[in-house]
This record gives sequence, structure tokens and C-alpha cells, in this order.
Amino acid sequence: MRRTKIDFRLLAGGIAALACGIFAIDLFLPVGVAIGVLYTTLVLLPMWSPHRRFILLVAAAVSALTIVGYFLSPGEHNWMAVSNRLLSLFTIWVATVLALLHKRDQEERERLILELQDSLDHIKTLRGLLPVCVSCKKVHNGQGYWKSLDAYVAEHSEAQITHGICPDCFTHYYPKTAETSVQAK
Repeated sequence: MRRTKIDFRLLAGGIAALACGIFAIDLFLPVGVAIGVLYTTLVLLPMWSPHRRFILLVAAAVSALTIVGYFLSPGEHNWMAVSNRLLSLFTIWVATVLALLHKRDQEERERLILELQDSLDHIKTLRGLLPVCVSCKKVHNGQGYWKSLDAYVAEHSEAQITHGICPDCFTHYYPKTAETSVQAK
């Protein structure tokens, strides 16, 4: 999932312009109208910003505008006007917390995607059918040449081959030594 890049200056300017517009409307409406709730939308816009702190900056700025708007708006400053402003502030900060959590999760998801892509870049796998000679165990490379199994595996994976001998082959190829080791036990 790719995020669309948005110019930070354009985003900040748009938020500032919308905040000024909401503040202007707030100054013309009576104090009891809960116009401060509109500021909540401005807290959600910085989620497209590369800076997580920008969300907090916008939340603090629109909270200040909500409080200043209360004192500058016309009308009677009664309990309903105060409660509407407090609800607006509550809504702004709930949206802020949710935006910060979303931003944190988004950054974590992007980090994990980069980590997975890096891991995939470093993985080499062997797939499909591998033609191996039944006699010498060389591998046909698909270009007409036969390579040792060790060289083929090292070239097509990050595995390293070590050599040993299984007990059956040891008994088959070195019967006297195998017999001696059994008697010694």
C-alpha cells in the first residue's frame, strides 16, 4: 500500500486557511453554537503529514482558537455556551489521540514493509526440478553444462555445503574400519 505524498507546505497552508475560515464563522455566530467541533476535521488532516508532532501543533492551535472564539463571539456566555466549548475541546483531543495512534500504526506498518522487502531481497531459493546425475551427482545447469552439486547449491542459494559420511556408506566403503570400530565398543 503506497501513501500519496502531499506537500507539507500546501497541507499546512490549507489547514491554516480552513482554521481562519472556521474562526471567522465562529466570530459571527452566537456563542452557544458549537462551531468549535468543526476544528476536529483540521486535527485529522495532519495524518498526511510526515511529521507526527504536526498533529499536536494543530490540536493545540485549534484548541486555542476554540477558547478565544468563546470570548470573542457575540451572545450570552451561559452554561450552555461553556459546555458546547468544552465538548468541542473534548472532541478535538479525542480526534488528536486517535490520529496519533493511527499515525504510529501507519509508521510501524511502513517499517515492517521495508524490513520484509529487505529480507526478500536477501533470500535466494532453489525451486523446481533439479536434474542430478545418478552416478556422479553433478547437477545440469540448464545451459548444457554439468556442475558439482556443491557449486550449484552455493551459486543458487546462501547455503554452504559441508561433507561427512553416513554410517551406511562408512560400512560399505570402509568395511574393515567399521568392523574394527564396532569391536572396540
